[in-house]
Amino acid sequence: MRFDLIKKVFFTLVLIALGGAALGYMFIYHVKGRGVHAEDGWLFDIAGYHQAIRESKLTDKPVLLYLRRQACQRCIAFEEDFLNNPELKLLLSRYVKVQVNADVDRDHELFAAQFKLKTYPSLFVMFDGEHPVSTYLVLEMQQIWVAQETLQQGNFMPLSPASFRLSLLSASRLAKQAALDMSEPEQN
Repeated sequence: MRFDLIKKVFFTLVLIALGGAALGYMFIYHVKGRGVHAEDGWLFDIAGYHQAIRESKLTDKPVLLYLRRQACQRCIAFEEDFLNNPELKLLLSRYVKVQVNADVDRDHELFAAQFKLKTYPSLFVMFDGEHPVSTYLVLEMQQIWVAQETLQQGNFMPLSPASFRLSLLSASRLAKQAALDMSEPEQN
């Protein structure tokens, strides 16, 4: 009887140790040292979004809103390949950048829902909170939307640093036009 108790306790401790090791591995490999960073000019969460909108109005820089989920493997790969890409950091420095994790709590989930997301990660460019322009990033197919004269006109292109750059610049142009159209008084 005593041997069975010792065996149960031993296996319970082994399972706890394995679980702890797995969580530690996930934290070190998938969370710590990954993602975007404040030292690169990124703001975070809903408060960061509101700060980004204010800063955009003061500096006339577009806001780059990056919506993600915390354990999203596509998000981690996208950050590594594009948002932390040394080639693209100069381009990204032209934006007021903000990251919002949609699964932090209910408020963040509702915030992300207003953008009618189809997938994570998602990118939006805007000059005001009223006219977000999506890049329609489709990572499972490694494609990004490059708009032309309007958001509805354009093409999906294979995702690369060049197509990422084109998509952001096109979305920025459309977002700027939407903000200007909103600020111009209607003519009768």
